[in-house]
Amino acid sequence: TGDNKADLIVHTNDGNIAVRKNMGTYFDGGTHWSTGWGRFLTGTDLGRLYFADITGDNKADLIVHTNDGNIAVRKNMGTYFDGGTHWSTGWGRFLTGTDLGRLYFADITGDNKADLIVHTNDGNIAVRKNMGTYFDGGTHWSTGWGRFLTGSDQGRLRFGDTTGDGKADMYVHTIQNGEVAVRTNMGTYFNGGTRMITL
Repeated sequence: TGDNKADLIVHTNDGNIAVRKNMGTYFDGGTHWSTGWGRFLTGTDLGRLYFADITGDNKADLIVHTNDGNIAVRKNMGTYFDGGTHWSTGWGRFLTGTDLGRLYFADITGDNKADLIVHTNDGNIAVRKNMGTYFDGGTHWSTGWGRFLTGSDQGRLRFGDTTGDGKADMYVHTIQNGEVAVRTNMGTYFNGGTRMITL
């Protein structure tokens, strides 16, 4: 909603998307925003959905990643998502993390617009900067994460701003010991990390 508080987005297996607004201590009953996404739940069928602020207006947009490798952005219009515009192609084998890799969307550069983070099965992480209507060719940021793609091997990665500087950091959740560590965004790489909690 653009109030700087994360809301609950409900994506049901009948294809509907509803938004339950953050009320401070609970989520409201929700409002319908979109339909037709029943085959976009796991990434193993027609594709996968993501939600992040691509346009820089402080409201999360709908990012559609189809199994033919295309990425489209459906802009948040306040009560629904628009029809979408094409942003990138060639990502058909990055849907589940079990093939060539996995994609994430978060603001790495600190310009209030989510960038494309590419996590390849060889363990490399590259950041493709949001250029307003497309993502650039990317720069290398980190290596050694080949066993953190699906969560079934050594763990999983996530991205979000922990330090409050407006730039997404990398969360490392290790399965063996349940530890969650934060690797701080240093502008062109992530640092060595600090343990935050053990689950």
